[in-house]
Amino acid sequence: MEEAGDPQMMSIRRQLENLNDATDDINSYEMKLEHVKKQFCETQLIFNREISGIPNKLAKHISKARPFFDLKSREPNLRRFAQQAAALFERQKTVVEMAREQLTILHSSLNNNDEMDAEKKYIDVIEQQLELVNEAEAECAEAERAHAARVRDLLQLETTLRRLLQENGPSIKKARPYYDRKEVLTKTMNSQIELMSILENEVQDRKDSYSTSMRALEQISEQIHQERSSQNSLAQAVSDTSSDVESDGLG
Repeated sequence: MEEAGDPQMMSIRRQLENLNDATDDINSYEMKLEHVKKQFCETQLIFNREISGIPNKLAKHISKARPFFDLKSREPNLRRFAQQAAALFERQKTVVEMAREQLTILHSSLNNNDEMDAEKKYIDVIEQQLELVNEAEAECAEAERAHAARVRDLLQLETTLRRLLQENGPSIKKARPYYDRKEVLTKTMNSQIELMSILENEVQDRKDSYSTSMRALEQISEQIHQERSSQNSLAQAVSDTSSDVESDGLG
């Protein structure tokens, strides 16, 4: 039993350490989560108070300026999409150039080969490379169209912003502090929501780890119980056999 008990005890200690670590982490992350939830509620209160406490005179300017600022909030994403499309187009152009270069090398190798069956050796490879060139050119053309569409969207947005600025310049100027503040509070709440989600996942991961260690301990306990039962049964069988032998000897 001692030989079998050592690894079991090591496993028990390891699982107990895991339980302690998981418990500490759960408590720590839950405290952080409660703190962030409290901050989020406070930000919400500030947001609702500031949004609902707008004077009527300023509310008119805010209403006129809303199309401008709603559209303005889309500009960073559109600009990023255009940049990503441009980068993809440049990568696809490089792929096309490399594929064409490989095709040129194959043609050159064929022309410089004097063997009788050289064309047979190269024809399949050249056809495959030609397919790769065609595929790369098609993907490059698609990337170019996507980039052009993103640029058109961005230019259209900028044109509309300029028109709205000309039509409602005074209202936009007066409403800007309101929309700037709204943007700050919205970003803060979104960051807090994201952090709450991360912390909730961390808590759940630690709880899963805790449950896994508990199941492992239960399995070890059952294994020990079975080993002891088997040893007791074996000892009882040996004892019964010895008693039978002694009885036969006396008889």
